[in-house]
Amino acid sequence: MSIKDTNTDSENSTEPVLYKVKMGIAYITLNTKMNTINMDTARKIVQLLTEADKNPKVKVVVLNSMGDKVFSAGFDLAMFQQGFSDKIMDNLLLYGRDISRAIYFLKKPVISQIQGSAIGMGCIMVLSSDFRFVAKKEGLFFRLPEIDIQIFPATGPTAMAVNILGVSHAKDMLITGRKVFLDEFDRWGAITKICEPENLASEVKKFARELAQKNKTLLHMIKPAINIMTFEKAKDWFDFENEMEKSYFAGILNKDEFDLDDLIHRMWEKYGKGSPKFN
Repeated sequence: MSIKDTNTDSENSTEPVLYKVKMGIAYITLNTKMNTINMDTARKIVQLLTEADKNPKVKVVVLNSMGDKVFSAGFDLAMFQQGFSDKIMDNLLLYGRDISRAIYFLKKPVISQIQGSAIGMGCIMVLSSDFRFVAKKEGLFFRLPEIDIQIFPATGPTAMAVNILGVSHAKDMLITGRKVFLDEFDRWGAITKICEPENLASEVKKFARELAQKNKTLLHMIKPAINIMTFEKAKDWFDFENEMEKSYFAGILNKDEFDLDDLIHRMWEKYGKGSPKFN
């Protein structure tokens, strides 16, 4: 089911990201082919998330997308047709991280309305959200494919997978790169509610409106409090992902200068509590 009942006024828009505020709820809607994300789209998403967070009329944010089959296929691979460059990599790490950070650190609750498969950055957005409502569809899956496209999982997938799914399931998704179908994802405890496709938008709207009726100050204090208690090194984790990806990319370009053991040792020293002793 499309989300046209929540975006009837923008249904025919060609804008890559749609935005509207209604009854205290900000709807941020991807509107591209396969709901992919390029650098301009990423900047726009971050801009709208920031705008929603600052708007005193907004109490809750809903992330959704147009179409029936795909929530988001992630970053637009057309960006990489000419190969990776330092500029592309820097932009990818910057704006990709900014999306997941903005969703996670937003003081207002963020609901993902997932009507189709979520891949790459699409899956990261889902994991970064506070609530996940998913259409009950055969074949709907979640995937973090970075290992198969030979990039380190930066911009949020490692941090969010560990935080939401736990270490075991994070390793499963990130090391195998496999598709995790809805039933399994639900068993992992990642789903707020599975809805019949025709009821997805109305279920999200109902839930968002219920949240919007809560005490505004408390609503916007509780999420940051939980995040601080349970993910106190979140900022470091996002920086750590990106530093690993930059090191990996630099190693591809300068293989003779890449020392994996040295890199891991330095990362333990910087982000862990010193190098672990294996014997």
